[in-house]
Amino acid sequence: MSKRIKSFADLIAPIGEDTFFAEYHDRKPLHIKAPAEDKLDDVMNWDTLTAILNMTAIWSPHSLKLFLDTNHIPPEEYCHQAVDRNGQQSLQPDAKMVKKWLQRGASIVANDIDTLTPGLISAANALEQCLGGKVQSNLYCSWDQHQAFPTHFDTHEVFALHVAGEKVWRIYEGRIENPIASDAFKTVAEDFHEKNRGEVAEEVTLQPGDVLYIPRGQYHDALASSEGCIHLSFGVTHIIGFDVMSLLFERAMADPAFRQNIPLPEKGDAARQAWLDNLVDKLAETGRSEEFRASVDPMREAFQHHRGGLDLPGDALGSSGDDWFRVTAKDFKVARQNGQVLLEGAKGSVPIPETVIDPVSWIVEQGEFSSSDLAKAFPLIKPAVHTKLIEDLASMSVIVPI
Repeated sequence: MSKRIKSFADLIAPIGEDTFFAEYHDRKPLHIKAPAEDKLDDVMNWDTLTAILNMTAIWSPHSLKLFLDTNHIPPEEYCHQAVDRNGQQSLQPDAKMVKKWLQRGASIVANDIDTLTPGLISAANALEQCLGGKVQSNLYCSWDQHQAFPTHFDTHEVFALHVAGEKVWRIYEGRIENPIASDAFKTVAEDFHEKNRGEVAEEVTLQPGDVLYIPRGQYHDALASSEGCIHLSFGVTHIIGFDVMSLLFERAMADPAFRQNIPLPEKGDAARQAWLDNLVDKLAETGRSEEFRASVDPMREAFQHHRGGLDLPGDALGSSGDDWFRVTAKDFKVARQNGQVLLEGAKGSVPIPETVIDPVSWIVEQGEFSSSDLAKAFPLIKPAVHTKLIEDLASMSVIVPI
C-alpha cells in the first residue's frame, strides 16, 4: 500500500521544495514523474472512485456532471427525481443512465471531493499548509480519445494528480496575467482563447503517480490516451489585492470622511478635487497604519478550508491519545549559525536545545504530524520531552492542532 501524502514535499517528490519554488511556482509548468506508480493510490483509485460515486445521496447535477466530447450532458439525461438528505425534492444521478453515457464515452466530473476520503483530505491539507491558499479538488474520469473540456486557462493554479490510465496534456505558450474567478475571465468567447492561447509549447503524457503543475492563467487542454483514465485537479486560490481592499473598505467606513457627501456642483471643481484628495490621503494613512497591516496576517491564517478533525471513539471518550498538529508556515527551517542550531522563521529565530534538534527538524520537514508519529520517529526520547516540545512549539505558534 502506498504511503499517505502528508506534506507538500511528499506530493512533489522527487522534486525538492526549494527547486519548485525557485524555478517553477507561478512561473512555468512542471511535469513531475512518479518515483513509483502507486505514489497516489491512497489519494484515489478505481475502488475508491466507485465507492464515492455509489454514495448517491451526496451527489447532485452541480457536484456530478457528465461531458461528451466537450459538450455538457443535461442533468435530466442522467439523473432522476429523488428526496435528498434534507427531505427536499432533488435530482440525483441514476446509475443505469450514467452507465449508458459512460459506454458512449462520456467523462465524469466530480466536483468538491476534497473532504470525501482520508487520502483526499490529507493531500488537500498538504497543499494548503505549504502554499497558504484555499484548495478545492475535482475529479475527472475519461476514456480513450474523448475530451471533456476545450483549450482553456484556469483562474487558480492547478496541481493535476494522475491516478489511472494515461492522458496527454498540451501546454500552450499563452498565459493570461492574474485571472480571477469573475465573469470577465470565466465567460470569455472562444475566439478570445483562439487568439491568446498561442502555439503548443509542451506536450506531456501523464501516467499513474505523476503530478503536473500548471500556473494560474496558463492555457492547456487534455485528452485521454487509454481506456479508463482518472486525474484529480487540486486548485489553489490565494489571497489577492481585492481581498486586502475589502479589509481597507471596512476600516474606511469607520471614518466619517468616507461617509461624507460629494460637494455640490455649485461648489466648483476645486472643492470636489479637495474632497477627493482628502479621501486618498486618509486611505493611504489607513493602509500604512500598523493596525491595518496587523489585520492581514489573521486573514491569511483563516484563509483555508476545514476538513475533518474527528477521531472516534477516542474523541468522545476524551482519550484518543493521538493529537494531530501542523506547522503554521512553510518558511520555518532549522539552520546552524555561529555554533548554534536555530529555528528560523519570518519573525526571527530561536535556539533549539540540543536534545530536541532532530525532533524539531523532523517536525518542520513533515509539516503535519500526530503525537504518535513523533513518538514512533524518536522512540528513545522520553514522552515528557515530546509533550514539552509540542507545548513549546505551540506557544510560539510554530504548530497548531488540527
